[in-house]
Amino acid sequence: MKKIAFTIAALACVGSSWADAPKADGEWRGLASASVAVTSGNSQSQASLANVDIARLTTQDKISLGGYVNEGRSKSNGVTTTSSGKEGVHGQYDYNLTPDVFGFGSLAFDHDRVLDLSLRSLAAAGLGYHVIKTKTDQFDVFGGLSYSDSRYNQLETIGGSTKRNFTSTGLLLGEESSHQLSDSVSAKQRLEYYPGLTGDKSQLLKLNAMLNVSMTKTLALSVGLIDTYNSKVAAGQKSNDMALFTGISMKLGD
Repeated sequence: MKKIAFTIAALACVGSSWADAPKADGEWRGLASASVAVTSGNSQSQASLANVDIARLTTQDKISLGGYVNEGRSKSNGVTTTSSGKEGVHGQYDYNLTPDVFGFGSLAFDHDRVLDLSLRSLAAAGLGYHVIKTKTDQFDVFGGLSYSDSRYNQLETIGGSTKRNFTSTGLLLGEESSHQLSDSVSAKQRLEYYPGLTGDKSQLLKLNAMLNVSMTKTLALSVGLIDTYNSKVAAGQKSNDMALFTGISMKLGD
């Protein structure tokens, strides 16, 4: 079987160099990457993944926005199957109450055609703490209350209940960090844990991580991971859904 695989980056990240610390000047900066893989022969498959994160930072507050699109199809014996069809967006607003403590509010939306998930909405609010905040390393922990609303296109049986709409009120516990490991290597990751206390009482875990190795001042090789775990899913569905991708990141700016 012949196999063709290639990766592309089509979205921008802004900053003066890969080693620079985030600037609190109110300008939007971020990082994005995309990957595409194609196979052909006895069977055919196509898969693509795009991931973007941008932020606007000042001395008083921070706005973070992000999103992803993951598409995949395979064809064998004339039958085409959708292996992946999901997208999501998220946003968070942080306001510094003290140099180390901040309040936050976040909102996220996910859609998954394979799971027949029309829309999952996640809202949360709480407090966070800047554990580490240097020019090369930032590490935050945060926690608060959360609300989730999952809507399916058809009736689903989850946790003994059969319906289209599942809601849950619970907690959000998480951490986020970014690290400049050397002049050419940087990494960032974010982990969120949503334990449900009411409703279906599901436990949701979301991980987003990326490693960048710079080739020039504007281009870098990237390896990323998006992983979602849901403790309560419909019959025939898997609890864990993971996407690993490689690509090239590009940035614009002074």
